[in-house]
Amino acid sequence: MKNTIKLSALLLLFIVHLPAKAQDNKLKQHIQILSSDSMQGRLVGTIGEQMAADYIQSQFEELKLSPLPNHSYKHDFSFTYNKNPHSYEISYDTIKGQNVVAYIDNGAKHTFVFGAHYDHLGHNEYNLSTDPNGTGFIHNGADDNASGVAAVLELAKIYSSNNIKESVNFIFACFSGEELGLVGSNALAKTIKSEFPNTSLMINFDMIGRMDSTNNLNIGGIGTSPILNDVVKSKKPIDFNIELDSSGVGPSDHSSFYYQDIPVLFFFTGLHTDYHKPSDDEHKINYSKMNDIIDYSKAIVDSLAFSPNLPFTKTKLKIEKRSKTYKYSLGIFPEYKNYGDGLHIQEVIENRTAEKYGLKSGDIITKIGKTDVSDIYSYMEALSKLKADKSYKVKFTRDEKEMVVKVKF
Repeated sequence: MKNTIKLSALLLLFIVHLPAKAQDNKLKQHIQILSSDSMQGRLVGTIGEQMAADYIQSQFEELKLSPLPNHSYKHDFSFTYNKNPHSYEISYDTIKGQNVVAYIDNGAKHTFVFGAHYDHLGHNEYNLSTDPNGTGFIHNGADDNASGVAAVLELAKIYSSNNIKESVNFIFACFSGEELGLVGSNALAKTIKSEFPNTSLMINFDMIGRMDSTNNLNIGGIGTSPILNDVVKSKKPIDFNIELDSSGVGPSDHSSFYYQDIPVLFFFTGLHTDYHKPSDDEHKINYSKMNDIIDYSKAIVDSLAFSPNLPFTKTKLKIEKRSKTYKYSLGIFPEYKNYGDGLHIQEVIENRTAEKYGLKSGDIITKIGKTDVSDIYSYMEALSKLKADKSYKVKFTRDEKEMVVKVKF
């Protein structure tokens, strides 16, 4: 009898300390609401974005999470954007957006960030749809990126209700303005770096809802700290096939934190035929696999939290293109924000064309060959006109001084 009582007590103790798991029903609720037609595609600066932000805030409040110290849940930002990006006629909109942020203060020295963007394309007002007939139709963005937001909210629920005082603080950040150039995360990353200088990890979820039968999961950023590679591999679910990328830079919000010298990880289940189309709808989400991805990310975080002072490592840049590709490139990572005076170089890739011809971070490209460059779209247009074994004049400004270099691609 005593042995039976002891065994029962041990089983009860084991059950009580089982790690919290992601739940289908809450994930489905989040994605159904955020990707419903009522949200009108969640375009930054619209009523749909505000409705989505209100919903996210309500979930943080329901969990009794706090805003960041000296802030509200919503963090405002504004920027200008060329509303005719594929035209040489320049016309700018001034857009106001909101990030939504919550905080768990464990009184720890170091802080980890979970992040995902919640904005999407609206009715294709800015011509970013991959559907040639998409203008005027709601782009609900269930995978892109209601899925990532659902993951952040689920992790917020798990960490706020596990009755454990973790060895790190947590920030849960939902960004807007990603689709128009990582604008919201760029603003928030600077705030977090300033106010939480010991932030030592950012995990970004962008399109994690469409894992297929191959169980492929892309994880970027593993080279941004020497600790990440081994932990990511050791915690991998046995049936997952993971594709690892060392670069801290890619076409999503983790890039903004990488540029603040914060180690990053980027979870992404890959592109699909519904990417940036009105057909990216909720019923296509694989909730079971989403649960597994969230549990996997939590296992990684729990392991890293034992020694949370992750050293930052600069990585070689790798430019990912989500749609159109080009035979030739300068070998730069551009700023996606539209400044109106040319394409701003964020960083020059090592041993590539731009470095060879003396271009530097901070330079502003204004013309390639005969094509004027005012933003990312006219830059891509210029690249599409390049031909092999020909030299082209590249005009740029550096410290307000106009300069020209002749480049052979």
